[in-house]
Amino acid sequence: AATNLGPASRRKREKGGSGQDGTSTALYVDRRKSKVWNYYTKLGDAYVECNICKKQLSFHNSTTTMREHLVRKHGIRDTLLSQLKDDQVSESDYAAPENTVKRCRQMTPENSLYHAASCSEPRSEVILELVLEMIFRDLHPLSVVQDKGFGLLLGYLEPSFTLPSPVQLSSMLWHRYNVVKQHLERYLQTAQSIVLCVEFWVSQLSQTYLTITANFIDREWRRARCMMETQPAQQDKAEGGLGEKLYTVLADFGSASKSVFCVIHDSPQSAAATAPQLKAAYGWSSLCCAARILHICI
Repeated sequence: AATNLGPASRRKREKGGSGQDGTSTALYVDRRKSKVWNYYTKLGDAYVECNICKKQLSFHNSTTTMREHLVRKHGIRDTLLSQLKDDQVSESDYAAPENTVKRCRQMTPENSLYHAASCSEPRSEVILELVLEMIFRDLHPLSVVQDKGFGLLLGYLEPSFTLPSPVQLSSMLWHRYNVVKQHLERYLQTAQSIVLCVEFWVSQLSQTYLTITANFIDREWRRARCMMETQPAQQDKAEGGLGEKLYTVLADFGSASKSVFCVIHDSPQSAAATAPQLKAAYGWSSLCCAARILHICI
């Protein structure tokens, strides 16, 4: 049987060696491989596994069922499926582990197949939203879409999806921020009174920040805690002009200063230093965080 194989196939078969049971460790050599195999892994003679959802399908020397699964379950159709027609391949794509890496590389943005077909519009929008969600929830830099490893991963999972540039992502993030801010503005307007919490904290890079949070009971009698803003603050003047900062943030969200019931400070020193000014200028009462007071007592 080995004499019927071409020189390249014989070399690959010899390179694969033999297992402990005397069988060849290299998988089956087939001169005709469909590009649909980019989405599947062969499990023995009768089964294949979808690389996307890990579903196992029966395999009987035909890729029809495999193509139908891609169309029905993953929306990979039309232009992309036209790229999955059988073509002549001199060697098996599944003879060695290093070829798995090769397949991943074939799906990177530099590859023509990556650009030759595009995701269906609904699926593309979902993937784009999930990438954006990952960036702002996990605090990733926008440049993550340019990282080689991330490109390989997404290229393997969705070869037809084109990653956006950091500039595009930045614009989308600002749009997302403005949409969420508008929702928060409307939500804050339902509150009869608001308790503002101010907290100064220092980052690992020794930069001081001020975080302003609004706490209130909404119309459904639920406790709401909404972070309104986090802004840099100077170390030596962290508490200076606090009333003006709070007034500006409230105005930015369309809330009146008279809706503030009181201001909660994160330390007794902060409350003592700013309470007179807040009371005189805006009529706001000041309290120190109860948990902080308890911690000091203990």
